[in-house]
Amino acid sequence: MDKVKKFSAVFPGQASQYIGMGREFIEDIPECADVIKKGEDITALPLMTKIMQGPMEELTRTLICQPAVFAVNLVCWYAMRKKGLYPFSVAGHSLGEYSALVASEVISIEDGFYLVKRRAEIMDEISSNMNGGLMAVIGLPLQEVEPLLDGYKGISVANINSYKQIVVGGNIEDLENFASFLKTRKTKGVMLKVSGAFHTSFMKEASSLLAAEIEKITFKNPVIPVYLNFSGEKAKDKEEIKKGLIQQMYSPVRWVDIVENINKDERNIIFVEVGPKTVLKKLIEGILSEVKVFNIEDKASLDNTYKELA
Repeated sequence: MDKVKKFSAVFPGQASQYIGMGREFIEDIPECADVIKKGEDITALPLMTKIMQGPMEELTRTLICQPAVFAVNLVCWYAMRKKGLYPFSVAGHSLGEYSALVASEVISIEDGFYLVKRRAEIMDEISSNMNGGLMAVIGLPLQEVEPLLDGYKGISVANINSYKQIVVGGNIEDLENFASFLKTRKTKGVMLKVSGAFHTSFMKEASSLLAAEIEKITFKNPVIPVYLNFSGEKAKDKEEIKKGLIQQMYSPVRWVDIVENINKDERNIIFVEVGPKTVLKKLIEGILSEVKVFNIEDKASLDNTYKELA
């Protein structure tokens, strides 16, 4: 497979779920079915039933959603690897970072499922004690959104997704007031279907609980270069990755920086979203209009991506 073009594999996070995601790979490739089985054994959750049958309200619940999306990301990863495709680097958006760490052999798939389940439980527990949420500000770059937040002390930037999509988090009431203010400036604020103010200071307590879980797990240095959410930079070693996972809980996801740094570090790189939907594909196309972006979520998209890369 020497002739395969260089590509970076990126993994989506929460909000990419849908009923039947990964179905073709799970039904046709034994290793992919094994991923789900392994996940069920470790999490004690009915992942296969929820992924295949829903209902959507259940699949969207943080406690089910995070392990389910993590599982299907890896289902798509194994289907891709079976085709002989191997990325030059990896990254993941929020929850997707855990899939990237399994792909780069920093943690085992078993430890990945354990951490993702604990992360979901911790986030759910902390969120249930506060009325927090996230809102996407559409059409404004970061440097215009930040000054607007000066009058809203309880709100901070949670995701820098693209030049025209900045997600902010905070108390629901504050977010609603901010949305009304944005309307007066003819700017759109869209509330996201999440149960907390993730990637903001509201999650500081959650990060210390997660830190205790991370200490139980064996981390290795990455086999494939991995780019981190909290810094947007390539990880130096396993210690920086551990620190990054803890900081990721209460720091903004620097997706624009990740995409730009991958592109800068390896010219003419192609991006491939590995997992359900094409959320990251669309974001990357909005950040770097000149790069090629493909995705792998079913047989048709895998065949198309393989044809383009090989």
